[in-house]
Amino acid sequence: MRKHIITSPIALLSLLYSQALFANEQLSDNTPRLTALSHANLMLAPGNMLKDATLLIENNKIKAVIKDNDIPDGAFEIDLSGHTIYSGFIDPFTEYAIDYEREIQDKSGPVYEIKRIGGNASNGAIHSEMQWFNYVYPDKEQAKKWVDNGFTSVQSSYLDGIFRGQGVTLSLANKKANDVIYNAHTSQFMAFNKGSSVQDYPQSLMGSMALIRQTLSDANWYNQNKNKSSGETVEFNIAFERLADAKKQSFIFETKNLNNQLRAAQLLNQHELSGSLIGNGREYARLTELKSYPFSLVLPLNYPAAPEIIDGDSEREVSLAQLRHWERAPSNLAKVADAEIPFALTQYGIESDKFWPRLKLAVERGLSEEAALAALTTDAAEISGIDHLAGKLEPGFMADLVISDGNIFDDGKIVSIWLQGEERQLINRNRALLDKPYQLQLNELAFDLNISQSPSLSGTLSSGENTIELANLDYQQGRLTFSADLSEAGFKGVSRFTLWLDDQGLTGRLLDSSNQTIPFGGIKLKPVTIESKQDKPTQTALISKLTSPNVAYGLNERPALDKVHIKNATIWTSDKSGVLSNSDLIIARGKIEEIGQNLKTPSGYASIDATGKHVTAGIIDEHSHIALNGGTNEGTDAITSEVRIGDVINPDDIAIYRGLAGGVTTAQILHGSANPIGGQAQIIQLKWGDNAEQLKFEDAPASIKFALGENVKQSNWGDDYTRRFPQSRIGVKSLFSEAFNEALAYRKAHSDYKKMRSSERRRTVAPQYNYRLEAIAEVLEQTRNIHIHSYVQSEILMFLRLAEAYNFKVSTFTHILEGYKVADEMAEHGAHASTFSDWWAYKFEVYDAIPQNTCLMQNKGVLTSINSDDYEMQRRLNQEAAKSMMYCGMAAEDAWKMITINPAIQLGIEDKVGSLVEGKQADIVLWDHQPLSVYAKVDSTWISGRRYFSREQDRTAQTEVATERAALIQKVLRSDDAHKQGETPIELTEPEWHCDTHFNAWQQSAKGAL
Repeated sequence: MRKHIITSPIALLSLLYSQALFANEQLSDNTPRLTALSHANLMLAPGNMLKDATLLIENNKIKAVIKDNDIPDGAFEIDLSGHTIYSGFIDPFTEYAIDYEREIQDKSGPVYEIKRIGGNASNGAIHSEMQWFNYVYPDKEQAKKWVDNGFTSVQSSYLDGIFRGQGVTLSLANKKANDVIYNAHTSQFMAFNKGSSVQDYPQSLMGSMALIRQTLSDANWYNQNKNKSSGETVEFNIAFERLADAKKQSFIFETKNLNNQLRAAQLLNQHELSGSLIGNGREYARLTELKSYPFSLVLPLNYPAAPEIIDGDSEREVSLAQLRHWERAPSNLAKVADAEIPFALTQYGIESDKFWPRLKLAVERGLSEEAALAALTTDAAEISGIDHLAGKLEPGFMADLVISDGNIFDDGKIVSIWLQGEERQLINRNRALLDKPYQLQLNELAFDLNISQSPSLSGTLSSGENTIELANLDYQQGRLTFSADLSEAGFKGVSRFTLWLDDQGLTGRLLDSSNQTIPFGGIKLKPVTIESKQDKPTQTALISKLTSPNVAYGLNERPALDKVHIKNATIWTSDKSGVLSNSDLIIARGKIEEIGQNLKTPSGYASIDATGKHVTAGIIDEHSHIALNGGTNEGTDAITSEVRIGDVINPDDIAIYRGLAGGVTTAQILHGSANPIGGQAQIIQLKWGDNAEQLKFEDAPASIKFALGENVKQSNWGDDYTRRFPQSRIGVKSLFSEAFNEALAYRKAHSDYKKMRSSERRRTVAPQYNYRLEAIAEVLEQTRNIHIHSYVQSEILMFLRLAEAYNFKVSTFTHILEGYKVADEMAEHGAHASTFSDWWAYKFEVYDAIPQNTCLMQNKGVLTSINSDDYEMQRRLNQEAAKSMMYCGMAAEDAWKMITINPAIQLGIEDKVGSLVEGKQADIVLWDHQPLSVYAKVDSTWISGRRYFSREQDRTAQTEVATERAALIQKVLRSDDAHKQGETPIELTEPEWHCDTHFNAWQQSAKGAL
């Protein structure tokens, strides 16, 4: 049978479907169609190019790859000489074609419980039961923003909630849903943002993480126990049902920032789940951490807009971190690829017309074309669950294709897209030739020909400084005609040109004014660039530093373990040795090796002459709220003991660096005081430059925040907050009793189940693991310490008696401004006190506070410390401790112990830190004056023998920061408009928390940004 050679895709489609134009549109055309795309460069897979070959398509799939262009009989051939065929691109993170709108419950005041319909979950942010293939309704116009960029399929979900449901991967073809669904059951979509749920819980980031943890645990329990044959039945829960095989499913997790991306990775990894993380463009800053997790990434090209710098005031508002990210964001993809972390690309979050310019910029900044193509095809196909039928040019794969007239990552353009074997032209292939520059040769003269198609056909011929405007332009079926006055070039009058263009060049003839025909030829020119890459160092060379954290004063590398001999210092041991004059201290391997006088410097140790200086143990803050992301309160319930401050530690917080500058080495980060039983606390060490996990104090005892007083009964929350129990002080006591009783019953149920015979356990529904009750049970078992927010003597006494009734000891009453009234009772119980130096009268329940509180409690035998509960005060805790010397004559050594060994005892870490004793951790501070003096400044701060702060280093850093800022600002001012465009990033400023910060301040400042 004769082959049909078609050079125009339009002609092909016309031929294929001319008879069908008059047919009934409801009838399907099942006639086999065989199409040969010949003489093309086939990108079979990233890095695997086959030149001058044929791709054979049968109906909607690839039938064969033909190397020698031997076209089968009966095939319609389209000659694609000079063109490249790629597998269609895939976007793994979209909301395309989901025809669904969630019903939103009315909200007037707090919502503690949702309307439960159809056996769903008890929390309005959990939608794991949703299977989004049920709601697919293709939309040609909506699809266009992907198709125009070369995408042929997408993975899609309704992007709302924490557990969002199971995604679907579908073709962008304009067909009914049944024909476009490639994989109906892809990844479970997740996020930290609860979305449209009107239910108050969760309100904080740590609340979202706790809800995820409990949901996965409940789903596992549900699916292990739902079919047991005991008399007890398990309620039907479709949300848990759909998470039955979570470890076999894939999850795709949306996060808004780098810290949350790492939190999601850790959370999924802890539950042995697999999947992908939606990126944020800052991956370059923590690649080592990201690579340690087994997750691929889906990365948006959300480059930030250049900071707007108009004058000195606007310049001062721009942080160094913003400037660094503006410069480095286009290099992010290259850095991720270099780290060998698999990733795909998404258009999510940007306008579609920005996609290719930004991707080409990423290639310019070091991303290999092979890695870029893998991110659009093979890696994207795997993440989207369709790597068995898309992502490569391979027999049996879908005929989803991208055809370009050149290198798509350079100057090439996409001319057409094939969706399931049907072509959608973006640019007429022949007309695309008009966009190229040519040079034609007339006699001895060479003319550059440039044609513009927008808004209408126009063009010029130029030779040297002479430019001739073209008139009467027309282009039909590969033939370009126009007229031009070439009299100045030696031709008579106006000449008429006829040209034929192809990928190699042009041929043509002109008819001059004397009707003489003159043939000529020409060549296609390479694109002319105004500047070569070598001429644009300001766009490609990076000025900014990459530090940890990647903000001002971040470190280039982790401090080394010091071997140091500090000589001739006054040493405040915070131990029975007291204050030692003219003494030496030697540290090595992170420990204090020796303390004494006139010690010999060991070989290889640095020596510091500390004559006139003072050495102390690092300051310890029992009560702090620094270094947090996403809120310090989960105040939506009276009991939230399941939430963990340790989930939301922020290693980028400049308060860590400032704390070091004030001699602070350790802090307990506490939940706020919005509820009687708050969240689990986290003790950290201020290891500036380390990651969130490295900040956590290793093997520190577990602790939790409880609270009494005005805050927990919602006294000052407003008229809407009058329904949550408790609303009174006696209600608070009742709630504690109820919680303790429930925890005891919970623990007994688990104990009884474990005592059963294995055969009986197989038939019996197991008790659920409850993270909330687990933490309370640990309090009763004295494996988790209580630090309780308190003010008024009556409430302090109430809780002491309650603890004694349940046979556990209260570790520390914090704030406790009326502690002097009940010091005898506290001492008898063995409770500690952590208080303010002289805060009073800032609300009704602290009217009786007095600055002699510390002395009065300490004199009664209550171990007392001073805490900050404030970002600014933390770096002045030495002065806060000194105030007791003024107010009530406390001895200097006792005052100093209130911020060193005393809080160490309260936190249960006194065996490691808090005093200068041989063998303890080398947490030490070198001061230039007596440390309780208002004139004292920190010279150096070591944690575990690493110097995380030094005054000399800080002075150098200030100069370096100023220099780097100035250089980056100049780069912004010099950059062209193309490099200034981008999205305005969400710059979240964490509220500076203390216990009486209103619980929903974070919600108001960062709504929707989790």
